[in-house]
Amino acid sequence: MKALFRKHPLIVYFAMAYFIAWGLIVLINYLTSFGAFQGEGVLKEGVSSSLMQVWLSMLAGAAIAGILMTGVVDGKEGLKRLFASMFRWKVNVRWYAAAILIFPALLVVIIYAFSSHSSNYTPGLMIATGIGGGLVGGFLEEIGWTGFALRKLQWKHTPLYASLLLGFVHAVWHLFPDYLGGINFYQEFYFIHFLLWIIALIAFRFIAVWIYNGSRSVLLAALAHGSFTGSQLIFGPPDVTAAQSVLWYGVFAFLLSLAAVVVLVTNQKLFFRRVRRGRHRRISFQHGMG
Repeated sequence: MKALFRKHPLIVYFAMAYFIAWGLIVLINYLTSFGAFQGEGVLKEGVSSSLMQVWLSMLAGAAIAGILMTGVVDGKEGLKRLFASMFRWKVNVRWYAAAILIFPALLVVIIYAFSSHSSNYTPGLMIATGIGGGLVGGFLEEIGWTGFALRKLQWKHTPLYASLLLGFVHAVWHLFPDYLGGINFYQEFYFIHFLLWIIALIAFRFIAVWIYNGSRSVLLAALAHGSFTGSQLIFGPPDVTAAQSVLWYGVFAFLLSLAAVVVLVTNQKLFFRRVRRGRHRRISFQHGMG
């Protein structure tokens, strides 16, 4: 089994992250339907306790898979390196600014512009939920997506390829739990919204990869993830219709994609060169598209 994990670490990690997250969600829904949990079930509308269980199951998938695969593939040294990066906070302040400010700045501009035309777009300002949910979600998810998967991807491929693949796999990983949580609201617009979500998450991943490769800190990637998720919870307008939600989120996905293009164009040497293996703290790159 160890030989299989070490030969195909990324395939096993992705499969494990999906299996743990989706498997726990199916189990929770099954137990809920038989009264093991209070509430009407994950598939019913307005059951916040069940939705919280779904969310925690998602986080468990990425975090557990990342830690387990690091231990199996890279051993104790790999775990030490992962945990050190998870708490590496002594980095240039510009990486903190990029991680924390990019996403809320875009959303403030978008929501302000829309709310000036309709009061439906007034932001919900769920500050505590946004900060708490964003930080917990970002930190646990990036243990796997950045701490394990990105690092392995960049040994064989360029950061450009890694951003595209990881962004897509990460987005699809959200499909099942987000469908359970969002289908009652988005209705016939759900899959349009999810397509926009894929675009936005791939754009986010370009920015997160740029931040991680510049800071060598999973913590900073987690802060970026937390800002991405948390700012949507804080500034997202709760009173919009399904169609209006698709409209403002489409603008967000578009502007976020433009930001990702700017990052890509201004950092071509980073994105088009493969990361070298090594124990040096500073990142280094080698030519080749991998």
